[in-house]
Amino acid sequence: MHKDKKAIKREILDKFRSLGSENDTLPPNWLEVDYLASLDNQEKKIFKQAIKELVSSGLVEHLEEPDDNLRLTQKGTDLIY
Repeated sequence: MHKDKKAIKREILDKFRSLGSENDTLPPNWLEVDYLASLDNQEKKIFKQAIKELVSSGLVEHLEEPDDNLRLTQKGTDLIY
């Protein structure tokens, strides 16, 4: 069964939750190397849209330096903890 956009967003937020409140960014390369590699082609198509929705809702912000990554915002922290 394919993951939908909601499931992908939930898994990304769950990863932040599993890291603990002192970590506001995902581990280096986790998003692109570990998580994206676990998705099938259909899921990969909705992955970027899921990220855009997390950013536009103010839960995370997109970081490009030093690696492509996400940072949890205060709003995101309040939601998951």
